[in-house]
Amino acid sequence: MNTECYLCGSINNKTVFLENQIPILECLNCGHIFSSYEQSDHYDGYWGEEESKEFDLEWWDKAHRKVYSTFIQEFLKEKEGSILDVGCGLGFFVKSVMNQKPKWNVIGYEMSKTAVKFAREKNGLTNVFEGMVEHSNIPKNSLDIITMWDVIEHIPKPKPLLKYLYSLLKPNGFLFIQTPNFPIQLIKAKLKVAIFGMKPNGHYLEAKDHINNYKLKTIRDLALSCNFQEPQFFMLPPILSVSGSTNFMGKFSKLGYYHVTKWIWYLSFKTVFLNNTIFALLKK
Repeated sequence: MNTECYLCGSINNKTVFLENQIPILECLNCGHIFSSYEQSDHYDGYWGEEESKEFDLEWWDKAHRKVYSTFIQEFLKEKEGSILDVGCGLGFFVKSVMNQKPKWNVIGYEMSKTAVKFAREKNGLTNVFEGMVEHSNIPKNSLDIITMWDVIEHIPKPKPLLKYLYSLLKPNGFLFIQTPNFPIQLIKAKLKVAIFGMKPNGHYLEAKDHINNYKLKTIRDLALSCNFQEPQFFMLPPILSVSGSTNFMGKFSKLGYYHVTKWIWYLSFKTVFLNNTIFALLKK
């Protein structure tokens, strides 16, 4: 069991949630939240390695289309540029960029052989590569944008990776991170346990997969420690699925919550952030 904070190294902490005997800890020094479960530094088992594995394309493709399209419209303003997607999974974001911004040079890196196999064979993406992005030999100061969609929470030691990605960006280039907003996720997990009890296979805080859990403050601390400028936070549309279900009422409620929290964010002069997801822009 790990009890050392991945951001500041302190061993002073308290348990904020117990997920099937795995404590999720809050650092009493810097406030970072992390799972005590010891995961490999370069974990590649998220997608599984079964050759015949079938992926939920309603979730990985259709439910993500709106957020990907909105990001491309708002942040890929130039006619051409260079973009890297780290932890690109099945390649649907890479494919979205290619379809909407054909003059942009886009590549993806992914640790999972199974996911890369799907991206190449099913999505036809020859620009998706298997392995650690640190071994990519991408030239320094060559990229306009780097994205990490639901990736950073899976990485036990994020600082070396972010410092490496910083080196790949051009001056004024940026890293865009999407990750669950932990304070809201914690409330939802506690409500589930209070109503239904703790179930062995329940969906709570993903203690074995989400090794680091972020809030605005700790994203800021991480960014500054890796030489990025003060991060900017944005509100983008949600993934249009609820616990794997794409039924109309689930999508309607999720969109409704998004619009309410967006108005609260702006009316509070960006001081009250209640969205389910953090979207952070880290400029070089």
